[in-house]
Amino acid sequence: MKRIPRKLLLLLTLCFLPTVSLAQGPPIQTDTPIMLGVAGRGARAFLKVVRKETLRRDGDAIADPLNRAVTAYVSPLVLPYNVTTTFQLGAITPLVTRSLTMDAGDESSSGLGDMSIFAKKLLVQVDGKGETFRVAIKGTLKLPTGRQTSALPLGTGSTDYGASLVAGWLKGRLGLYGETIWFLNTSNGDLDYGNRFAYNLALGFRLSPAAYRRYPSPQLNFFLELNGSTVQRSRFGGLENPDSGGDLLFLSPGLQYVGGRKWLVEASLQLPLRDRPNGTQLGTDWTFSTGVRVLLF
Repeated sequence: MKRIPRKLLLLLTLCFLPTVSLAQGPPIQTDTPIMLGVAGRGARAFLKVVRKETLRRDGDAIADPLNRAVTAYVSPLVLPYNVTTTFQLGAITPLVTRSLTMDAGDESSSGLGDMSIFAKKLLVQVDGKGETFRVAIKGTLKLPTGRQTSALPLGTGSTDYGASLVAGWLKGRLGLYGETIWFLNTSNGDLDYGNRFAYNLALGFRLSPAAYRRYPSPQLNFFLELNGSTVQRSRFGGLENPDSGGDLLFLSPGLQYVGGRKWLVEASLQLPLRDRPNGTQLGTDWTFSTGVRVLLF
């Protein structure tokens, strides 16, 4: 059996892993229009910790007479699969643990959260020498699989629909990504959830190596992201809930280490630049994410 020429093997690898060869791996909090390659399969597992302990009234911090603090631990497993080089399907299965501490006592719940399935289609691909620009659309269906509990539900109990536009430009050591998302949220009984609009912007820079002497080689990437969302007020029994919805904007620095052609590890800290829940609600003080991704050809 003839061996595959080394130059041809390198070319095929570059086609399968364009983000690695051009600039860096995918951003941590923002989606990417870069696909996995022909019949590519992947897996992403990570832990996200969300901390809420500051009571806010119309965005301003106020004293909480109940001294409440909520911590959520979300561990999603993301499984994308390329049907073709331009069309991807995937599923997201989260495990969720939520805990509430307050002067009156503590409470916690854990189990399966709301699962999602998604489809992503590449619309635009313009490639140059060491450069690419790509645009994709994505549809998401969120299912009400999370258990409902009185104080700490693991899901919303509603079936929701999302549509997003994802773009990315990569050249050399730089990468710039943008994403807009619209979620049509439905109802759980008499509770009608407000719709959500989200937007993400990510700047990536390959810290090391400055230039490839051989490929593949390990690389260290830095990301700086802006992640924002606006949620409309919900309604219960036809009446608007003034203490629901709001605006949130994070500044999200992160580091990513790509150890080879098929795996990477990453971590990101999100700090709120704008935390303005409507009415009186606990704000989001910070989130932290860490995880691993692998390619399975």
